[in-house]
Amino acid sequence: MSIKFFEEKPRIAKRQPHKRQPEKIMKRENIKSVFEKFYSTVSDQPLYLSNISTDLISDYVYWLKNDCIKFEGHKYTPAEYQTKGLADTSIDTRIKNLKSFMRWCQKEELIQKSPFDRFEGFQQNRKDIEILTRSEIDELLKVAKFHSKKSFKHFRDYVLLHLLVDGMLRITEALLISPNDVNHSDKTILIQSENAKSRKSRMIPLSNKTYRLIEQLLIENEAFEGEVDDLLFLSLSGKMLSKNNVLRDIRKYAVEAGITKRFYLHLLRHSSATHYLSSSGDVESLRKILGHSDLRTVLIYAHMADNTVQEKHASAGFFGTENKTYQKRNNKRI
Repeated sequence: MSIKFFEEKPRIAKRQPHKRQPEKIMKRENIKSVFEKFYSTVSDQPLYLSNISTDLISDYVYWLKNDCIKFEGHKYTPAEYQTKGLADTSIDTRIKNLKSFMRWCQKEELIQKSPFDRFEGFQQNRKDIEILTRSEIDELLKVAKFHSKKSFKHFRDYVLLHLLVDGMLRITEALLISPNDVNHSDKTILIQSENAKSRKSRMIPLSNKTYRLIEQLLIENEAFEGEVDDLLFLSLSGKMLSKNNVLRDIRKYAVEAGITKRFYLHLLRHSSATHYLSSSGDVESLRKILGHSDLRTVLIYAHMADNTVQEKHASAGFFGTENKTYQKRNNKRI
């Protein structure tokens, strides 16, 4: 080897840049390639806009759900992970993209009607919501009531917990309630539009017990000195409560109450809404209380227990005890 070997050897530029990319690079199949892949399985003819019908979209959704290969052809994904059927969220994203494209075609007058006008929609599989039983809620309130005698902070948390269960409020809506939002004549609370998730105001009816607790809290709030926030639920410094601190404190009550389920503040809303329906409450009134604009959103709370369904069927079914249209015949022979 020549002593000048390293000097004579040509220098090779770096193949890897020194600086990393500022954003993560993700390789995805676009909607065009996926749809064309599907269309090739049902027809060998060219794909035109006029070919995209409502039935074709339904077949496309079925193919995505059952026959489309996940991560197909990806060289870094093991074969055992390249299974049939995409996740519901992935299917929903592809449907939304295709729907936006067809709307654009209709706007540009490339087509007269969108095939999605008659499309029933893709329903994702919903997981059952684990809720607190009535006994668990009662025990939680019992623990909070026991601690409410210790200090103003504990009493305030007890009133807040009572309101979340009774009014089925979101925690942010409850923390933004002003004393002026409490209507003492009809025992209701006004949720202002700017504080509601739906940006629509609504009235929340209160039970007599919840209203009496709020009255007592308003009286105790008068003991604050100096300037405080115009809110019903105040911290010890007279400011708005942090929902993280509220969650931390009520979780302690949940542990003391023996609740082993994963506890979060919205669980109270889910649980109360479900028990509302199982106690003969109607869906429309529940929709107004919860503040949902779409009735279908409220139907997720209709997963009542089997024994409740049996009880309702026994009383309100065609042969039920409370069904006035069914008259039992006289079995006595003459």
